[in-house]
Order: sequence, then C-alpha cells, then structure tokens
Amino acid sequence: MQESFISIALIFILLLSGYYTGKSVNDRLKSVILSQISNVVLLLLLCMGIDFGSVFTNKDIGYSIIQNAIILSATITMATFFFLYKKKKVAVVKNREQSFLRPFKGCFRAFFAFSIGVGIFRFTGFQLESIHFPSSIVLYVLIFLVGLDLVGVRVKKLTHDLVMVPVLTVLATVSAAAVCSMFSHFSWRELLVVSSGFGWFSLSGPMVNRLVSPEMGAMAFMTDFFREMFSIIFLYFLGQTQPRGAIGISGAAALDSVLPFIKENCESTFISHAIVSGFILTVLVPFIISFSVTLL
Repeated sequence: MQESFISIALIFILLLSGYYTGKSVNDRLKSVILSQISNVVLLLLLCMGIDFGSVFTNKDIGYSIIQNAIILSATITMATFFFLYKKKKVAVVKNREQSFLRPFKGCFRAFFAFSIGVGIFRFTGFQLESIHFPSSIVLYVLIFLVGLDLVGVRVKKLTHDLVMVPVLTVLATVSAAAVCSMFSHFSWRELLVVSSGFGWFSLSGPMVNRLVSPEMGAMAFMTDFFREMFSIIFLYFLGQTQPRGAIGISGAAALDSVLPFIKENCESTFISHAIVSGFILTVLVPFIISFSVTLL
C-alpha cells in the first residue's frame, strides 16, 4: 500500500513538472519535444514486451490472459455503451470516404513493438535488469510528457453533460469488472485493477506490472489494447449516431490516439466531450490504478 501511495505522489509530481515546463518553454521547443511522444510510447511497449516475455512465452498463461482480456474489454465496451446511450440520434453529415484500416495502424504499430520485446526475451533471455534500465524510467518520461502536452488542452465551458461522460465511463468500467468477476476466477478487485487503465495500455501495463505482478500487468495491457481496438470499431460504425458512447469507450485515448478518428466520425460539437473526457481520465488513470492496487 505504501508503494502505491508513493507512486501516486510521484505521478502527481511528474504531471505537474511536465505541465509547468510546458508553460515555461517556447512553443517551438515544446512542439519538438512532444513530437517524440510516439517514439517514447513505442520504446515503452518494447520494454514491456521484454518484461512480460516470461508470461507470454508460457502458452497456458498467455492464452488465458488474452482470452480474459478480450472478454473483459468487450464487457466494458457494452457496459459503457449502455451507460452513455441516448435515444436521440445525431444527424449524419460526415463523409464516410475513408480507409477502415487506417485508424488501426497505431494499434498495429504498438502491438508490433510489444511483440518484438517478447521475441527478444524468447530468443535471447535478455532482461532489462541486466543493464540496470527498468521500464519504469521510460514510463516516468512518458508521464512527464503527458503533463507537458496538457498545457494545450482548452475547453471554453465545463458543462454537466461534458463531465458526465467520464463519470459514467468510470461507473461502466467498475460495473463491467463486477459482472466479469461472477464468471471468472479473477476477483472483482483484480479485474478492477486491470481495467483501470481506461484504454491507456502503454501506462496500465507497466504500472500494474510494477505494482502487482507481470501476469496482472500483461492482462492490464491486453485489456486496454483490446478496449482501444473495440472503440475504433465502434467509432467507425456508430460514432455519428452514438458519439457519447463512442467517446466513453475510447477512455483516456479520446485525448490522443483516438481523437483524430473522433473528429472524423462524430459531430464537431462532441469534440469538446472527447477532450474533457480524455483529459479527466488521462489525469486520473495513474491515481485510479494506484488506488485500486491498495484494495487487493
């Protein structure tokens, strides 16, 4: 429990440090720094693959993790849709002439980087500890950069409807974990931990790995990975008619990796919903993960 509270304090310091650094540096330098976020994420995923190599090279454990992650993420998707469903449909005015595969490219790159890490462990037995380079270092750099990126978030007016999207998203995720625990050998508390990333798989995986175990970290990563995949599918087919549900399923990714697709498939009036929901969840995710671990 003490380690979890230390993690919360450290994350808070890193986010604040990044935010105030972003306010003090010029826009050009900030843009150059932020352009490296995707590379930092890929490096982190590579390190995660090495860390989780012993888990995914075990066929029995690896298959079980993927199976449970798909079930949990699908349940979260359905619960979020139910919680945020609105009968009144939005007028369809968007141009549908776009590649269905394009939004999946980011997920494919992430999975490829992770797979390379697993492959490195599988064929060489290499571990990051052997070079005194824990993946948490890359994670902390990423959190700092997230704080730096939050400087650019602007919302003119915070309304009740805007705030309810992340609130209901959290409630839906908690409910989905409770439902899945009835049919799984995992407890509700364990499923709450692995689902607390809200789609931010590059953070939840290494955090849960460090705070709990490699097995739980691997499941957290896969749960959030599949959640983002489901959110992209949902956005493509129902983003124009059920934008609140689509944004809620995207979770924290609504602020970054999924935001371009939200812009293309949802009415422009719902962009603020995505920014607010993604921003709130991005800030809260590290703290929710750390807190949920204390419940184990």
